[in-house]
Amino acid sequence: MQSRKRDHMTITHRAARRTRVLTALAVGAALTATLAACSSDSDDGGSASAPSGETSADSALAQEITTLEQPLDAFPVPTDKVDGVADLAGGTIYYVPITSRAPQFAITQAEITVAAKAAGLKVQACDGKGTPTDISACITQATHAKAVGIVLDGLAYDMAANAIEGAQKAGVPVVISNQMTDERHPATETFSNVGTAGSPQMIALAKWIMFDSGGKANVLINEATDGASQIAYVEAAVDEFTKDCPDCTVTVNKVSSASFDQIPSSTSSALLKNPDIDYVISEFAEFLQPTAQGVQQASAKVTMTTAASALSTLKELKGGATLQAATAQAAGYQGWVDVDAILRLHAGQDVPEYEVPTRLFTPDTLDGVELTSDAEQTGAWFGPATYTDDFTALWGVN
Repeated sequence: MQSRKRDHMTITHRAARRTRVLTALAVGAALTATLAACSSDSDDGGSASAPSGETSADSALAQEITTLEQPLDAFPVPTDKVDGVADLAGGTIYYVPITSRAPQFAITQAEITVAAKAAGLKVQACDGKGTPTDISACITQATHAKAVGIVLDGLAYDMAANAIEGAQKAGVPVVISNQMTDERHPATETFSNVGTAGSPQMIALAKWIMFDSGGKANVLINEATDGASQIAYVEAAVDEFTKDCPDCTVTVNKVSSASFDQIPSSTSSALLKNPDIDYVISEFAEFLQPTAQGVQQASAKVTMTTAASALSTLKELKGGATLQAATAQAAGYQGWVDVDAILRLHAGQDVPEYEVPTRLFTPDTLDGVELTSDAEQTGAWFGPATYTDDFTALWGVN
């Protein structure tokens, strides 16, 4: 087995140093712009050069990462009003996540409940447990209960196609959330997809690793194989490495919610086969702990990153022991979007293409971020959480 090029302490110090470079570059860019605007003597029209020791590509990537780390000025709420919301009062929306293990889904469930209550509705949650049998049973239960609608979170249509089609035939609207649109299953009067933030999160982690490693990373990605979308998110990251980091190497290790207990041994095996790996991406935060167990089993010295983060993830990130970068999406906002989509299907109105905000976090950028359950649930990590009033105004229930 080859010896490691760096120990973990070196990697951690490098990550902190390069994160500080991001800030310096951002400040430098702002100063350059100010000086250029104030100067009346220069007429050469040339562009500013990259800071000493940094290539223009490094500088551009640093600026991208700085942007990924910033909150929004406002959440992207639709503008078209929804008709007939009051007519649904007292009904129930069923929320079916692919697995309740995912902390992200717990946040979405909490905010679906708040949003539904604002619209005069109730929510019934049913754990899909990562298996087609359990998912189908949840959908069938909702159909028999004559639900106002069914929100399926993080699972593919094909995992429960018969049950989904049965619900639609019974007049129960179905929304698949957090999945890419499947051309084989286009939107209908009773079915729609709601936007996914999977690929942007994975691409953000790829960019951070490229910069942090100086363009020479050996990366292991634990890819969830629970559906085509989860695989596509990883492919987006791999494509990013291929395009912009020729000296990076990426190994993909396949894991799944249904085989959760096998993730530690699977991760350990992948690391032992590839001893030069120095970065690990866990595609979802629910896989982070078993992935870390696999790292320990292999006695590997790596920098950990993860997507789909929750409060516990960011608290671990702030400690900065091993986890060095994490992305998250506004899972609470997603809950309001899901309810909005169900209401629009009931009204016979077009369902818009929602955008779910994401953000990149590192230990150095968590200062000023309120690491509380309330901030996580409302989406305050991503921007001003005033979108709830915007949605209720659209629904006519303010």
